[in-house]
Amino acid sequence: MIWMKSLQQWSDYERDMRLAMILVADGMMNMLGNAPNAKTAVEAFLGIQIPSDFSGFLVNLVADPWAKPDAFFSQITIEGTHLERTVRRAYDLLTAMKPIHEIDHQDERDEAIHWVGYFLTTVPTDAYGMGANYFDIVETRSNPLPFLYRAGQAYLSLIEFVHGTVGSHREWSSSSDMIVFNADDLALLGDVDIRSVRNAMGPNGTKPIRSFKALATEGEDERAYANPVDAIEWLSGRRGFSCGRLDADWVNAGIPSTASLTALGALSGMMFWLNGQTTETMAEKLGWEIAQTRAWTRGDGLDAFTAKRVAEAAGLDPKTYSKQITKLLKKEN
Repeated sequence: MIWMKSLQQWSDYERDMRLAMILVADGMMNMLGNAPNAKTAVEAFLGIQIPSDFSGFLVNLVADPWAKPDAFFSQITIEGTHLERTVRRAYDLLTAMKPIHEIDHQDERDEAIHWVGYFLTTVPTDAYGMGANYFDIVETRSNPLPFLYRAGQAYLSLIEFVHGTVGSHREWSSSSDMIVFNADDLALLGDVDIRSVRNAMGPNGTKPIRSFKALATEGEDERAYANPVDAIEWLSGRRGFSCGRLDADWVNAGIPSTASLTALGALSGMMFWLNGQTTETMAEKLGWEIAQTRAWTRGDGLDAFTAKRVAEAAGLDPKTYSKQITKLLKKEN
């Protein structure tokens, strides 16, 4: 399972979804005021009946222990709502650990993650005149719904990058395809403190992860992007990092259409990094020094003969891998 330390129990998501719906219902009821349809609209929205003599904010029933908040919560209908379906889908995405090639990153964004983000923007967080503030459920980054949204975005960025590496175009390594991860994304993927990521990033190549800015005017930290190949290698050494397997047959099928030597080098590394192993494991299998192994995964020093050996170590098809590298090297010469 990914995000083992940080992804909350499903019951926590159910609670915050119900709380979010109560806050939206309060907003509806107070916007309608004493209009006859106010109570009807809220009852239909929440799937409950409101006492005829009720006044004030429904959310206060949650904060008042004398009002038996758990009993009130259990009445709120979230099952079958679009909110519950999208949150459940996003949650399943981060826990199912499907093979990477089986995840449709755009569909998961469109049908789950972006909807979660949208719903977060619709929830009022201030109980007017009551001094209560509920911004935590939609704004505190470590809380269930905001965390799910951020983690889902980071995970799908990883998936999309791997998909784009297989069958990549010739200029892949110097294109916008490299604008993938910032420090916050890597902290989420590695399940580590963001300071650990920033300590590992630097623009001069003296740290494990080379960093760059997409625009010269961008800031040094939050807007700095990580070289994605460096980042995935670094993630492979974090205990909190896990993802669905990178399938060799799927990669082999995409090798003939991969037009970047750098991508072909990276794919051999990804077969280790994304399948629970590290560069050290790869080097040991090849009988190479770490520096030589890392250079190959960055597309440096590739040759057709050695490619067969690398492919065998990575679990790829030696003939397919070597043939494509030979083809691309001829184009360069």
